Amino acid sequence: MGSIVVATFVVLILFGLILVGIGAYRHSHTLAIAGGAVLMALGVAWTLGLPTMHRAIVRAAPPMNAWVDSSRHSVRFVEVAPDVSLEVLDWGGSGPPLVFLSGLQDVAHGFDDFAPQFTDQYHVIGITRRGYGASSQSSTGYDVATRVADVVAVLDTLGLGRVALVGHSIAGDELTGLAVAHPERVSHLVYLDAVYDHSGILTLLAGSPPPPPMLAADSASPAAVQAYLLRSFGMRIPEAQLRAIGRYDAAGRLTADVTPSVIDSLMLVGVGHPHYAAIQAPALAINSVVDSMPNVFPLWKDMSPENRAQALKFTATLQEWAASRTALAVREFPALQLLQLHGANHYVFDSNPAEVTAAMRQFLSGNASQGRPTS
Repeated sequence: MGSIVVATFVVLILFGLILVGIGAYRHSHTLAIAGGAVLMALGVAWTLGLPTMHRAIVRAAPPMNAWVDSSRHSVRFVEVAPDVSLEVLDWGGSGPPLVFLSGLQDVAHGFDDFAPQFTDQYHVIGITRRGYGASSQSSTGYDVATRVADVVAVLDTLGLGRVALVGHSIAGDELTGLAVAHPERVSHLVYLDAVYDHSGILTLLAGSPPPPPMLAADSASPAAVQAYLLRSFGMRIPEAQLRAIGRYDAAGRLTADVTPSVIDSLMLVGVGHPHYAAIQAPALAINSVVDSMPNVFPLWKDMSPENRAQALKFTATLQEWAASRTALAVREFPALQLLQLHGANHYVFDSNPAEVTAAMRQFLSGNASQGRPTS
């Protein structure tokens, strides 16, 4: 349908241009005005109809030879505010609802390989927050309170009352915020390297050395980008997520990010000390523990002496930051269960899937030990 609409617009634009051209050639004001009217009407129609046409094009069936996400989920869009809709993935399954929320710069497709493991006991869904991937980009609404309200709006639309929430990285703020504001909606909380006070995170990250240069071959396709990230950071990001967060040209080459950096900045404005003490729901935190510089910088041997020294300093700072934030959570979070995975990376559910899956299953079934930090 999207292709037909666009083709029709192209034909009508050409018709309008022809009228204008003939009018100019024959010095006919009538034809020129008629052609201009056609072009003006098309401009107005295009402007007013762009969101609808965009959705029609994006959601149209892909060509026969197009890449297809093999993860077994359905996709729908849920309106959470005027002109703001969020992408919701549903992997199916029967049982209590289990809701996945992604980290900063990520989308629900980041759980494509992990979330389906739980469909044998749970109804599993994932939500892409506003500003990212296929969800709407708005000028406001990136504060924690609005992000929490967006999640609640999705749950209401889907008819989900009490849910278990799983959040990665920055989504820990949404887990904590929702559990405090709406305790009746939360049965369990699972923090995947996410139970941190994120204040000062920008200052922390500013101390990291520059990433390895991304060569032309590294951006030649989503698969090439995936290989670059795995090689450079030890993180294997699902291709569906890379396709959702990046813009690629007709040849498949990465050309830009979908989300402008200003949205990332707005996400980090106002983050601060989480109100852990007010949480009533049982919680499990699965944290990565950086044991050495190679955990963070797999290509450290290829670094210049200056960058290697900076990487060593950053690793020490990161270790201190994570340890202090973890100690804070253990001290203030009632009955928090903690699992620390040494040598894991930030995407603990990908670097250590067996341990994370087993811990989550035990916790969600109610068989985990209560409140004892483990490592």
